Amino acid sequence: MAKVFYLGAPFEVPLPKTASVSELLKATGNNTGNLLIGSAIKRHLKIDSFGQGTSMDPKYVEENFDYVIIGASNFIYRGFDFSCYADFLEKVRIPCVIIGLGAQAPSYESNVHIEEIPKGTIRMLKIISERSKTLGVRGYFTAYLLVKMGITNIRVIGCPSMYLTCKPSMKISKKTFDECHRIAVNGSTNTIKHTIDVEAARKVEVLLANLAYRNGYPYILQNEIDEMNIVLGQNAEINKSLVRSLMQRYGLLNVSDADFIRFIKTQMKVFFDVEEWMDFIRSFDFVLGTRFHGCLVALLNAVPSVVFVHDARVREMCELLKVPHIDIRQVREIDLRSLYESIDLKAFEVAYSYLYQNYIDFLEENGIEHCLSRFDNNDQIRIDKGSDCQQKSL
Repeated sequence: MAKVFYLGAPFEVPLPKTASVSELLKATGNNTGNLLIGSAIKRHLKIDSFGQGTSMDPKYVEENFDYVIIGASNFIYRGFDFSCYADFLEKVRIPCVIIGLGAQAPSYESNVHIEEIPKGTIRMLKIISERSKTLGVRGYFTAYLLVKMGITNIRVIGCPSMYLTCKPSMKISKKTFDECHRIAVNGSTNTIKHTIDVEAARKVEVLLANLAYRNGYPYILQNEIDEMNIVLGQNAEINKSLVRSLMQRYGLLNVSDADFIRFIKTQMKVFFDVEEWMDFIRSFDFVLGTRFHGCLVALLNAVPSVVFVHDARVREMCELLKVPHIDIRQVREIDLRSLYESIDLKAFEVAYSYLYQNYIDFLEENGIEHCLSRFDNNDQIRIDKGSDCQQKSL
């Protein structure tokens, strides 16, 4: 059992549900998908004691913890400066391992100039490279950028959220489409400007929103603060100009203001707890959208899902894990039947089993104590809150 000091993606929101949406969202790292990353890492590690936060005295951390673990996301981006992490790590001279490091760009072909990445971020990555056997990265695009920085001790592992359930293998059974009665949608209308094709992204987001609105499908949010405020009833008076702006964003200008507000209040969902999100999604037959983690939650609960890929960070994880996906530039309309029937889940199952073993190899080569098993032996997996992934035999 190790003494782990943790930085990065949170695993829980330590606030009451009565807290403001801005406070709740900030506690997730401004995206509820981050909770899947942190929660997965917490479940995977064997932990004796646990600390977190760069405000803790570095000397105390150095003397009382075995290593620093960083739960990463799309850290390699010109707009993200991790100088605070670099400054902290320079003072804490113990092993440091980063899990799930990714890069953000519109496409693989984008000119990602290393000189545009903040020096503090590069400094942090080089410190980690010196203190770990390998850096665990999301995909080969991220690995390529690290090599350009001169960092070569890399293992491509995907995102730790992929192994959230602690299951060594996955099996997803598809019903016929006519048996799919419960369908859920997710979207990312507020990230359009970061996509490979702004107009294609806008069109897909409008198609998804209209699909949900017309059919009464739940629409799951991850970081849309204005919509979340309406969902949770935290704005006493809904601003008319805001409503019209949102209606335009979702392509629903042909409905009444009252109907649009009703759509947000009754169909849009937000989860600040991973267990609640998992419990909700596993009752569905099909999930689709532009959120990788929104669709991954479905797949991990044996629900067929497809991702509309809009940038490099989503693409590299979908390609690595063989998550069913389609490029937004190929979408003219959303035909649910043909989309569902085209899904290849066997490729996902095979890739998952390999990558799960590869993830264990990564943890072990870095000396990280974990509770993951390489074999399931037809056992049923019980997920407990906390750090233990326990297996209970049928």
